[in-house]
Amino acid sequence: MQTGPCYETIAECRMLQALGADAVGMSTVPEVIVARHCGLRVLGVSLITNKAVMSYSSEEKANHEEVLRISVVRAEALQKLITCFVGKLGESAKSP
Repeated sequence: MQTGPCYETIAECRMLQALGADAVGMSTVPEVIVARHCGLRVLGVSLITNKAVMSYSSEEKANHEEVLRISVVRAEALQKLITCFVGKLGESAKSP
């Protein structure tokens, strides 16, 4: 739905919530479509960095600086997750 690089609108958030969405991302689906078209297996991992603004009267807005700050704060945890996952893939590839 969201292809970025832009933040979701309030209308999009409301629609996605009505459809049962739990999270909104701006750059997973297009990459997955291309990868699958090329016959690649895909695993998606997302780092959620901001809360969706759901009200037109809200003073809150998507804030790029805050998104970047949260990305830096969570980078180490994400790196550990991916390192562990890749290690497990290596272990399973060696197993009979």
